[in-house]
Amino acid sequence: MQAKVDSGPTGTRGLWIAALGFGAVSNLLLLTGPVFMLQVYDRVLTGRSVETLLALVALMAFLYAVMAVIDTARARLVARIGARLRVGVETTLFAASLRPAPRDPPLSQALRDLDSVQRVLISGAAQAVMDLPWTIVFLALLALVHPWMGWLALTGGAILVAMAFAGFLSQRGAQGLAQRNEGAAAQLIASLERPGGDGLAGLRPGFGQTWQALRGQALAAQLRVADRAVAGTAGARAFRLFLQSATLALGAWLVIRQEMSAGLMIGASILLGRSLAPVEQLSGQWGALAAAWAAWRRLSARGRLADPAPPLGASARGTLVVRALLVAGGQGPTLRIPGFEVAPGRALGVIGPGGAGKSLLARVLAGGVVPTSGQILLGPVPATFWPAGTVGYLPQRVHLPPGSLIQALSGHDPRPDPAAVQAAAIAAGAHAAILTLPEGYGSRADDPLLPRGLTQRLGLARALHGDPALVILDDPAAHLDAEGAAALAAAIRALKARGAVVVVTANRPAEIAECEDLLVLDQGAQAAFGPRDRVLREVVRSRVALVGTGAPP
Repeated sequence: MQAKVDSGPTGTRGLWIAALGFGAVSNLLLLTGPVFMLQVYDRVLTGRSVETLLALVALMAFLYAVMAVIDTARARLVARIGARLRVGVETTLFAASLRPAPRDPPLSQALRDLDSVQRVLISGAAQAVMDLPWTIVFLALLALVHPWMGWLALTGGAILVAMAFAGFLSQRGAQGLAQRNEGAAAQLIASLERPGGDGLAGLRPGFGQTWQALRGQALAAQLRVADRAVAGTAGARAFRLFLQSATLALGAWLVIRQEMSAGLMIGASILLGRSLAPVEQLSGQWGALAAAWAAWRRLSARGRLADPAPPLGASARGTLVVRALLVAGGQGPTLRIPGFEVAPGRALGVIGPGGAGKSLLARVLAGGVVPTSGQILLGPVPATFWPAGTVGYLPQRVHLPPGSLIQALSGHDPRPDPAAVQAAAIAAGAHAAILTLPEGYGSRADDPLLPRGLTQRLGLARALHGDPALVILDDPAAHLDAEGAAALAAAIRALKARGAVVVVTANRPAEIAECEDLLVLDQGAQAAFGPRDRVLREVVRSRVALVGTGAPP
């Protein structure tokens, strides 16, 4: 992914070169104004030649028209660079998110980072950055006109940069406070929108007051940021105009001393304004540029971590092997598992008291949580290299994404196979219930009125779709009636018959009926592992609390 993060899809590097070339021509054309004024004062007015004036005006109009075309082309090129970069990086981010690799930042944050980068590219800030080197060229030209002009421009430019940096520092604290309060307010609203109406249980009259307080603090911080940004921009503009007037004053003094012509005086004033325009333009953009740079560094770091190349000739099928697994930190129990193996065509039941870490282990095996240390292999292939579609996962709480049922069950495949989707639904015992819906497989998957039992079966169908080599079912019997439980048992038998590895976390003894092996967890540690009947006898003898509470892990 690093190559794609650095240069984007094929053709982006060429667009960058073209944009820089257009920028060079545009900046050279900025000399049109100073040269025109020099010619008018030193040639037209002294020679009183109307023909020369008309020729200069025609040439000036042509050059400014060319500059307008070039500036438009450069802006369009930079916008398309942003679009191509976004498409390429988005594709890579989504591909990387399907692998059980480190996700820092998470996918949602990575996409927000990409938004930040693209906003800078389509704004004038990116072009101003490309113009900054030309500021040095123009300052050097001013120094050639007269050394004192060069010193005045250099000093003024340094003061402008210092003003812009001070403005950025003054905004940074308020900007961070605004982002934190906005995030907290958004989390409160998200808690109300949880599927199934779970968030309504915590709704009280004070909820709105808490949200409004957070939003008020965020709004106050945003206003401080806006006020300081406006003050910085206005100050930079006023100072640049002052510098232009100061250049005229210095030029007039030099003309009086006969060290400069009147044309050079006017031209130097215009050239100074042009040379410092990028600095002035960036004075209000430092915050956005700093945020985009930090976002780009996070995207690059994510690319380096999440771009493994699978071993040649290796197939992610075979025995599930877990060795010296450790998951430390975060919320919930810490997992400490010396190791276990599950052969193809066998099912492993994971049991233990509530809070023992069963769901955490399921998320680790599914790739949702990256372990602190240890190995997870399927056949000879480590989990980091498993291709998309290797794992079918039924989480403890099923949340189907927006879209039709056929989209949700196929993992939003752009070209879903209706026969494969229907086969998965039949295996999960959901096909008949789907046909009773008004639009069948075209019904909305995120419909809040769908029964929980049907939602659970749909989640199971999604996990079964695509012939996965490893299927992880986290408390799969939740919300299922007798018919659904029978369909679940049949699905597990079918998975084993075709050679898949099945892992089932269970809270009730009946849920492990189809499991040949058992893994017992207690407070995040592996308490026992082996054939089901032998482990159950050991557990009874040692009086380890197993299930019976019915509480989710």
